Amino acid sequence: MKMDKRARIIDFHSHLLPAIDDGSKDIAMSLEILQETRRQKVRKIVATPHFYPEEMSLSRFLEKRERAVEEVLSVFDSSTCPRVYLGAETGYFRGIGDSDEISQLTIVGTNTILVEMPFRPWSEATVEDIISLSMQRGLNVVLAHIERYRTFFSDRTMDRLLSSGIYIQSNAEFFLDKEKEKDAMDMLSSHRIHILGSDVHNTGQRRQRIGEAREKIRETLGEETMERILETSRFLLSGALSIDEI
Repeated sequence: MKMDKRARIIDFHSHLLPAIDDGSKDIAMSLEILQETRRQKVRKIVATPHFYPEEMSLSRFLEKRERAVEEVLSVFDSSTCPRVYLGAETGYFRGIGDSDEISQLTIVGTNTILVEMPFRPWSEATVEDIISLSMQRGLNVVLAHIERYRTFFSDRTMDRLLSSGIYIQSNAEFFLDKEKEKDAMDMLSSHRIHILGSDVHNTGQRRQRIGEAREKIRETLGEETMERILETSRFLLSGALSIDEI
């Protein structure tokens, strides 16, 4: 039997941990998400539960996340589940670039952090905060689901962020929406999207679809684009510890 040597995909954005945010409601659903992810030939996934500092203290969030991970480990089977890495989808807050605690929200073992930007026009101060997080704090900053902010920033702002070393993540659905597919492919081919995530929340309307997006991209832009996504993903995940290694 021939080995499939095509580039794999790493899922950088998911809400698979049970009962911690608006994602998986319980451990049964978490296990379904993990098994479906593996069926889609995804071998690595990052758990990124929402963290909103205005709603919960960091210490409380980390406690809840740890308990959720323990639940997952109690049912985890490496033969039917992908490797799981631990991070957060950190909601932007004023002064994030100066926060001394922000490193506790990176993907464990790395300098990579996933940030959810405001759903309103981005001010100069907001952009400066994100650039500071990258250039002053030395973090690999990834902006989550860029397609959801399209009316909130200009091309000039995007160019500025990219030139400051900011990475851009897009959700699988962006590439699977017939009305948005061309825009998604254009952004990916012009290096305005670097990595992908499923942003899976459940087994219903927000289910795992990253395997479909991978094949759509491969058909449209070719294997070289998939290899580029994988190379960037591996760099951003370099040094990461899976949940069974923490």
